[in-house]
Amino acid sequence: MKTGFFYDPIFLHHDTGDHPENAGRLRAILGRIQEDDLLSRLIEKSTRPATQQEVALIHDVEYLRIVEEAALSGQPFLNSPDCALSEQSYDAALNGAGAMVDAVLEVAEGKLDNAFVACRPPGHHAEHGAAMGFCFFNNIAIGAAWLTANMGYERVLIFDFDVHHGNGTQHAFESRDDILFASMHQDPLTCYPGTGFTGERGNGDGLGYTINLPMPPYATDADYMSLFRDQLLPRFREYDPQFILISAGFDAHRDDPLAQIALTQNGFDQMLTEIKTLALNHCQGRLVTILEGGYHYQRLAECVASHVALLQADPT
Repeated sequence: MKTGFFYDPIFLHHDTGDHPENAGRLRAILGRIQEDDLLSRLIEKSTRPATQQEVALIHDVEYLRIVEEAALSGQPFLNSPDCALSEQSYDAALNGAGAMVDAVLEVAEGKLDNAFVACRPPGHHAEHGAAMGFCFFNNIAIGAAWLTANMGYERVLIFDFDVHHGNGTQHAFESRDDILFASMHQDPLTCYPGTGFTGERGNGDGLGYTINLPMPPYATDADYMSLFRDQLLPRFREYDPQFILISAGFDAHRDDPLAQIALTQNGFDQMLTEIKTLALNHCQGRLVTILEGGYHYQRLAECVASHVALLQADPT
């Protein structure tokens, strides 16, 4: 399959020092992909900064100015030490959002079958006017909003398997029925950011279009796949998505230092395999996945390499 791999060296210049979300994550991923000779099977794509209009689909315009000024002024962080800054952080964050828009466009136009966006900083915690949880701009939300606003899509599915709940993504769409947001994450009573309870199901026109499956600490591959197949896949099939997006955070791995879920690479692979089949059966394979968390370099690199290989593999 024609799988796009969106990456730019600008993502390494978001310098966060010894913060858990640092450039070593991407260096490990790139090293493993090269070691596995995956690049020869992928279509490499550079990135560009998102426009103000694109970012404003999700974020307040004044917030863009705040992020830019904070980065250029030398502030060490924005809002909290979680959101570390350097001079090029704003540019890196804009390029992540721009890469997501380009990825969904190229898949929508049939230039690519699917795509993986290897960017940092991550995005799914970013709110309308606030940085949170290592995130500045909500890349996946911008991509989903762009599809509905500019390409006429009426049913976009976002599946988030990062160990931390994607609060920003949920809040962006919880009143809408044209975007279904579903998340599996560690129980918010035991894990940042403290949102994502089962009772959070959306509101107004969006009631029922937010699905949260909090998982207890030390949940395994078998625990995840049982709920995924019994509760999520039937709802996804019923929704009949026209386009699927994945917030691919690999920090639910059992070796990750920032949470307590016990997934293995096999668990991530099983979920992607099921989602890819769903995409092929419902939306001509239209699928874009974007990097979120994952803080154990070796396990992150192994999981991403397998994830990208599965995206690229021809259907059996």
